[in-house]
Amino acid sequence: MEKQEKNGIWTYNSLLPDISVKYRLTLDEGHTPLREINSIYFKCEYENPTGSHKDRAMAFQVSRLFEKGIKKAVISSSGNAAISAASYCQLAGIELTVFVSPKIKAKKLNRLEKLSCQIISTPKPISSAFRFAQENQAINLKQSADENALFGYMTLAFELIESAADIDAIFIPVSGGAGVCGLIRGYKRAGKKLPAIHVVQTEAVHPLSSIFDKDYIEKETSIADAIVAKYSPLYPEIIENIKESKGFGWVIADSDMVDARKWLLENNLKCSYEGAAALAALRKAEKQGIKYRHPVCILTGKNYEL
Repeated sequence: MEKQEKNGIWTYNSLLPDISVKYRLTLDEGHTPLREINSIYFKCEYENPTGSHKDRAMAFQVSRLFEKGIKKAVISSSGNAAISAASYCQLAGIELTVFVSPKIKAKKLNRLEKLSCQIISTPKPISSAFRFAQENQAINLKQSADENALFGYMTLAFELIESAADIDAIFIPVSGGAGVCGLIRGYKRAGKKLPAIHVVQTEAVHPLSSIFDKDYIEKETSIADAIVAKYSPLYPEIIENIKESKGFGWVIADSDMVDARKWLLENNLKCSYEGAAALAALRKAEKQGIKYRHPVCILTGKNYEL
């Protein structure tokens, strides 16, 4: 892959749909560390500028809006996507309205309140954002419904490929699925063999993982608050690629996330419970006799409790 001398995701401009140089927004996202401990790789996506892998997608999504001269956008979010969207919309001078659940973590809300956006708390953030977009001629930045988000996430695949690490499996937390779908498409765009894809969800929300994993106890809530989607239009494509790659889906208990994050913190990997779920899923796979030479856990977001 030919590198371009650009910042952030634009390093890979030659592999992405073209956006004019003057409209390419960046906070120097991407190029996050890949650490190896005991033959397990950890992709530290929490070291993105706003603290999550959402920055890869938002850099491309908002740049596209900026190029088109769009002035209004809206998003529903459990926190990370809103923080990212507000940061990039601020760069572009785009007016952003954010719909959040009353259950949003206080530290995420505090971070969001420091950015230039209108915040509306509602028990139904997704439908409220959809209605707002229709009534106010605003673009909805919901990543699972925006093809542009997938282009940004492709850069995660490009980085893993360029690392020259012999990665044979990827464990990745999934909510709406844009991240893993973009990752899959990135491998295909680069013409490389897809490692075994393992999607990771919780005992409270598991529409994808429960297709594969039946060993769990149904719960009403989870400490992994960023995994919330009950449906996504991307799910059929993801399921097809999980099967083709000989991957799997894992449903992870809170107690296993707690144990995994304790180990991660001891090794100076300061990620969220979602990231810890990826390691917990790898451990669950190993207990069932599924082992890889060099798996990678995608640590998607930062630990807001530190």
